[in-house]
Amino acid sequence: MITSKDNNLIKLCNQIKNKKYSREHNICLVESYKLVHQLYDKKLLKSILVTESKYDLVSKFANIRIDVIADNIASYLSDATNSDGVFAVCNIPQTSSNNFSKAIILDNIQDPANIGAIIRSAYAFGYDTIFAINSVYPYSYKTIRSSMGYIFDVNYIDITYEELFDLKQEHNITFVSADMNGENIDSFSNPAGKFAVIIGNEGQGISDKLIQASDRIVSIPMSNGVESLNASVSAGILMYLLK
Repeated sequence: MITSKDNNLIKLCNQIKNKKYSREHNICLVESYKLVHQLYDKKLLKSILVTESKYDLVSKFANIRIDVIADNIASYLSDATNSDGVFAVCNIPQTSSNNFSKAIILDNIQDPANIGAIIRSAYAFGYDTIFAINSVYPYSYKTIRSSMGYIFDVNYIDITYEELFDLKQEHNITFVSADMNGENIDSFSNPAGKFAVIIGNEGQGISDKLIQASDRIVSIPMSNGVESLNASVSAGILMYLLK
């Protein structure tokens, strides 16, 4: 049983929490039996860490390293209010921009919970790809948990404005921005061909660059003097209506 924070595996798990290390080594740390089971089925796990009392939950998993950890180590690694004592080091799947018939563009989204919720909605409504510009790292504990693990099922691509504009031109993608001054979504019909819905920063909205590059701008009608919605709420509504 691993009881020390100085154990090399525990040190590795702690390093993985740093997004720079996670990016460089293409691995992340996940927590909860549900997620670990889900990622085991996808063959993305490198190793499992589990408390002694929860060992039976993962003992059935074959061909995977399983380390038993003390309760104090589980508390040290955990980011959850109530940890179930199951963790895993996980490979981050490779992505590509080959399929983007329906896409989401995240423009400077800075809240991990928003990113996770948007990812979950995108998967639910059949959006193929998520392009992220200057947005938070999607493989953090908080984002993975918020996405319910669906970050591992979407095509998530970090991209620059210039790369995105090149893709738009090359593949004739219609850009649809969400802005309170746009046309009412109730009278808006799905664009023909490939399209991407743009969601802007929580405080500043969509950047001028993307507004200028947009083919259509839509708004969600609201009552009672409410001027804006949370970014993930707006994204979910638009993805549902434009599915």
